[in-house]
Amino acid sequence: MRVTVPQLLLMVIGGPALGRTVAAQSPVKRVDSILSRWSHPSSPGAAVLVIEGTSVLLAKGYGASSLEAGTPITPDTRFLLGSVSKQFTAMAIMMLAERGKLSYDDKLTRFFPEFPQYAESISIRHLLHHVAGFPEYEQLFVDNGKVGKDWPRSMRTKPSSFEPTAKDVVALLAQSATPHFRPGAQWEYSNSGYVLLGQIIEKASGRRYAQFLAEHIFRPLGMSQSAVYDETKPVIPNRASSYERGDSGFKEIDYTPFNAIYGEDNVVTTLRDMFKWDQALNSERLVQRRTLNEAFTPGRLNDGSATKYGFGWSLGSVLGLRVEQHGGSWVGFRNMIMRFPDQRFTVVVLSNLAEFDPGGIAIRVAAVYLGARMTHPQPRLIATAARDKLLGSYELRPGMVVQVFTRGDSTLFEAPYLGRAALAFDSDTSGFFSSNDAVRLFFRRNHDGTIRELQFDRVDFSAAFRKLP
Repeated sequence: MRVTVPQLLLMVIGGPALGRTVAAQSPVKRVDSILSRWSHPSSPGAAVLVIEGTSVLLAKGYGASSLEAGTPITPDTRFLLGSVSKQFTAMAIMMLAERGKLSYDDKLTRFFPEFPQYAESISIRHLLHHVAGFPEYEQLFVDNGKVGKDWPRSMRTKPSSFEPTAKDVVALLAQSATPHFRPGAQWEYSNSGYVLLGQIIEKASGRRYAQFLAEHIFRPLGMSQSAVYDETKPVIPNRASSYERGDSGFKEIDYTPFNAIYGEDNVVTTLRDMFKWDQALNSERLVQRRTLNEAFTPGRLNDGSATKYGFGWSLGSVLGLRVEQHGGSWVGFRNMIMRFPDQRFTVVVLSNLAEFDPGGIAIRVAAVYLGARMTHPQPRLIATAARDKLLGSYELRPGMVVQVFTRGDSTLFEAPYLGRAALAFDSDTSGFFSSNDAVRLFFRRNHDGTIRELQFDRVDFSAAFRKLP
């Protein structure tokens, strides 16, 4: 399960404001306030890590790791990272490239000769940058009838009759996947591409993916609480259970038939180990600096335009500060690592609740410490005629329509069943949520000046809504 746009809208509209709380409060108290709604033993919650330079400013758990066992979240609670795992896959590829075991320009057919001819045009670099065009493997398994749709669900339910492995993904992609576009023609996030990278690591190194990460990343960095969950189904003690909110309370949803697939997912770790990982990214302990810089360099499309993704890292900015970040979601886990490289500052948020917004919380926590250095958009009045052009209905897809409308002197944004929020404007075609100015809205024009779409942007996600007549 991946996070949907409606979930993200709920997180933004229903979440706590990007607060400017009383400065007299200590930073830790202000973070406690941000996390207060998840700090109860009867609720799933989150673990939060704040790093400045080489110092840990905060490492704290909020809520329950397991509601059934009544165990709290601590800095030693293990979380499934979801797509935050991609940066470990990318690091392993960089290490192998530096050692001459592979080249970023190696074609897919070097490692998988069973793929059709189109694979001769797809390189490792295309996979790293998400410009290879592979469709998502989960949907392919569902479409061909090998896996049902009744997931995620409780670990206490009966397992599916077929639980594909990473190698099954490779076979499926080779047999039935057609890329959505020519390699490098456009950017499209692809979990399938990173599963392929995990298998390339195995072929180039001669070691299982889990063994390679343990021997070359986890152990050298002292990440003793980190592991990879794969088809060997290792026992991972002190791992959080994950949940979603149901009509009668929280439901554990840790099972899917895809739980053993890795490369794009399945690193399990703790706050303490994420500190060690973050420190390694400021050093040459794993690879040389020039190699590491590749991870934080935007990929380029065939037309020369830059993407916003490096090797396992999304690149952007938050309120004027440069950011390297990646989120991760699978079953009920919601995670984020957000690095502010110019400030040598990092926030890690690991959560076991599906409705949790780790990106939004990371931004709010960062604002506690970096707020004075952030640049906030300044609201201004726009002409009534200009504002009225922005009003109306905007559709993401059939059944998902949001409204921009006025009530009194206020302009409001409303999503069905999710709530409403006040908007402010800083130009005739751009604005932000009054309570959360890290979320921007851009109204895109047609050539004749009419509005064609509403672009909804935060550093960790983006969505375009078509304006309806």
